[in-house]
Amino acid sequence: MVQGTQVHESDVLVLGGGAAGCHAAIKAKQFGADRVIQVDKGHAGKSSFATFGAGIITVYFPEEDDYDWLYKTLVEEAAYLLDQERLQQHLAMVWGLVKEMDGFGVEFEKTPDGKLVRHPGRAIIPNVMFHGPQMMDALAKEARKRGVKQINKVMMTELLTKNGQVAGAVGFDIVNGDWHIFKSNTTVLATGSTYYKGRPPGSRINTCDGHVAMYRAGADIANMDCTRHNAFVAHYDVGPGMHMYVGTGGKFLNVKGERFMEKYSPEYLDKSELYTLVPAMAMEVRRGNGPIYLDMTHFTPEEVQRLKRVIPIPMTMHQRLGTCVGDKFVKKIEWMPTYPECGLGGALVDNRFETSLKGLFATGDAVPWAGYGGGAYAIIGAFTSGAKAGECAAKLAREITPVDYSGDQANALKELTFRALERKDGIDPDHVLVALQEAIAPYDVLILREESRMRKALERVEDIRDNLAPYMYAQDPHCLRMALEARNLVISADMTLKSALFRKESRVHRIREDFPYMDNENWVKWVCVKEDNGKMAVFAKDLPFERYPMKPPKEKALEPQWKRAKELDIIDIKEGRVAWA
Repeated sequence: MVQGTQVHESDVLVLGGGAAGCHAAIKAKQFGADRVIQVDKGHAGKSSFATFGAGIITVYFPEEDDYDWLYKTLVEEAAYLLDQERLQQHLAMVWGLVKEMDGFGVEFEKTPDGKLVRHPGRAIIPNVMFHGPQMMDALAKEARKRGVKQINKVMMTELLTKNGQVAGAVGFDIVNGDWHIFKSNTTVLATGSTYYKGRPPGSRINTCDGHVAMYRAGADIANMDCTRHNAFVAHYDVGPGMHMYVGTGGKFLNVKGERFMEKYSPEYLDKSELYTLVPAMAMEVRRGNGPIYLDMTHFTPEEVQRLKRVIPIPMTMHQRLGTCVGDKFVKKIEWMPTYPECGLGGALVDNRFETSLKGLFATGDAVPWAGYGGGAYAIIGAFTSGAKAGECAAKLAREITPVDYSGDQANALKELTFRALERKDGIDPDHVLVALQEAIAPYDVLILREESRMRKALERVEDIRDNLAPYMYAQDPHCLRMALEARNLVISADMTLKSALFRKESRVHRIREDFPYMDNENWVKWVCVKEDNGKMAVFAKDLPFERYPMKPPKEKALEPQWKRAKELDIIDIKEGRVAWA
């Protein structure tokens, strides 16, 4: 079904049409790149997770917020496992980018005199509110206005390399099967992460395509052990929006009607960050207090009307489901954690966002986040990292000596890409996806971790990798996309579980029953994976604390979430392990 071959040449190639990709493309043009191509397997500005964003971004305001307090809090909140130089860079850039976006036509909630409205949410500093998909519409339009060539419905499958330098990428048209070769001086990878095609709208097209392409090309991938779990409506495809819900006053209740976050996080309560909120939900279920509900029935009509402006898509869904009637939530809504997100892991990059492969930059959810809460993460981190990567890619594109891919390499990648399409029968990609979800979804695999359970999940993932995924087949280019996405998710799960098993401690987003202590003496390090002669090598890499202003205390202490659970008599520590009460 392959129709033909199209070859494209550019100075800067941007892979991904979301918040990071659009900022990278805009900045690449601004910093002098003549030929900028932006590729998306959906539609630039329409298909990314940012398009369905929760209407809120956490923004540091230089004139209002205490920089020293914020910086210190963010480093401590991440338990020191973050790139402090990237955090500094983010805080220096973010306010200027928000003002630029205002100039691009992004609609923000403002006061009558034109100032940005700040709203509480699941973060330590207030947020800025934008109007749902309109933000991405404005960013994609700005990229086109500056002369960026956007190519849609083309899935990037592999990177072209020569002698450790990236020469571009290859992919195929998911509608007609055309084969696309992208030759470029520099490449920016902004392909998002994944929720393993779980509940959140906008996440199902994000399937770790970039993570896997970088891994297969030989890049160092870091922090895959750090899996963030979000939380959404349990039985319906509604979301995101939790920032707005809890910021407006939404209350999490267990099946007994108790506001359980008063116990687990008395300071932030329901506005706690996900690394506190989600384990608390899991602990409540572990104790028999599930299911969990979010109560918004007390919201005023004015508050509901604001939700409709800021998060129009989920609010439309609530109206159709009958959970919100008119300007009133009429029932409590069952809530649950999502599948693990790989947005906390990605290519190991320098402060220009260049990877270990020359000429390849990574950004957004394709790199480890530099902080949580009010730090360089999620949509707001995509803005700053995308902008910096685009700027640096444009500068390097003028200086670098391009390399040309070999015909043999391109032909081999083409054969690998279309293999499932050439089969007459085999295993349906959905069968692989469901098997993978069943392996990694249980809360006691990657939320509340323990070696024997993770090893059992890894054995199942390896079985899927070796005995199911290689035999997938596709009837047409659309189904081929599904097969390749399933393949990438299997490799992503493999990286995540092996990295999680390698880290022998508990730390933010990584709490283990068999290693409940946070060990600053041995584990303030990135856990990395790398392809090595067809095998997955796992290793630790030190952070350059000699360059950072804040150093971790040399101590070993009970991880804060386990410490709180012990104080509540939910657990005890016996022989160095968690014992459930």
